[in-house]
Amino acid sequence: MNVEAASPPISAELVQEHLERAATGLQTHRADGLFLFRNTNILGFCGVPLSASDRLVCALLNAEGRMAFVVPAFEADMAVGLPPGSVIEKWREDEDPYVAVASAAKRLGVDSGKILLDPHTWLHVQAGLAAALPKAALALDAGLIESVRQIKSQEEIAAIRRACDDTGRIYPLVGQRLVPGMPERDLARDVLDRLRDDGLSPWGQLIQGGESASVPHLPSGPRQFQDGDLVIVDFVCQRDSYLGDMTRTFAIGQPTDEMREAYAVVRSAQAVAIEAIRPGVSCESVDRAARRVIEKAGLGDCFVHRLGHGIGLDVHEAPYLVRGNTQKLEPGMCVTVEPGVYLPGRFGIRIEDVVAVTEDGCEILSNTVPTDVSEALSY
Repeated sequence: MNVEAASPPISAELVQEHLERAATGLQTHRADGLFLFRNTNILGFCGVPLSASDRLVCALLNAEGRMAFVVPAFEADMAVGLPPGSVIEKWREDEDPYVAVASAAKRLGVDSGKILLDPHTWLHVQAGLAAALPKAALALDAGLIESVRQIKSQEEIAAIRRACDDTGRIYPLVGQRLVPGMPERDLARDVLDRLRDDGLSPWGQLIQGGESASVPHLPSGPRQFQDGDLVIVDFVCQRDSYLGDMTRTFAIGQPTDEMREAYAVVRSAQAVAIEAIRPGVSCESVDRAARRVIEKAGLGDCFVHRLGHGIGLDVHEAPYLVRGNTQKLEPGMCVTVEPGVYLPGRFGIRIEDVVAVTEDGCEILSNTVPTDVSEALSY
């Protein structure tokens, strides 16, 4: 691999914006340093598509916005895209990687200060940090990283919109190939291969028909589609490191009246929830708006998951649209809205779109695919 010729996984401008906001947040949190560990946090704040395995990869940021990146020496050439002024601490295979972390902390002037730890830091890594930095006060970050990640810039929202456009390209392919007798996993493999051949970066294969669709997130399996099935197609695609996420429900042949009525309820619940999204509204109130529609139809017990989740560099991230989450929505947040009903052993229905919170309401980013992909379910 020629790392010098590799395309940057995320723009330098976005990385710098995240760094500046995090550095300001450190001052607000009265902390001296921030330890970054999760792969998407390293990507978002360092611009580097590397992550820890059995070998330690991590980064430190100080309140002046200076970055130190810790990486195995043989992988250091892949640490391209670091912000200007960053330092790289390399460690060899026969060395203790936490010595490199201690050196990085000293170079940033945070070795005896308060360091906030990425909440996704593994326990044995936390123990290694504590031993290597005895004079530092280590504390789990209670929201700084999350606060930066949640509020998307216009560039990030545009990347998510492009990812949603790519995501939407699966649905015409499914519509052309969805016939009785085809196994779920064969259809999933067929359409995902076609998208990869077209240069897209698809994730997952949640294509579920009939009774399989009554179990949310059951992987595509050997079950063959049958006439009269409802088929859930939940799909994710990546563009410029950001993700799109959509779900549509197809019908093979003519659904029963019960299926059509249930579909209409889910469709209405999603529309009501999207209408409720605006700055200052709590996450739980949006979930409640959708849930009321489904409960009024007598299907409340069949809506078994939260209404939605944040999306960005991770497919599931804060904020979460769920009962008990009193967090207020803010402009720049991007969330999925995906109500569903699942009748055990019979059928399932889910409709999902990605929505960005705007200054005075919201915008649907995944609007390239009609909500009703099967004429038999439209109304």
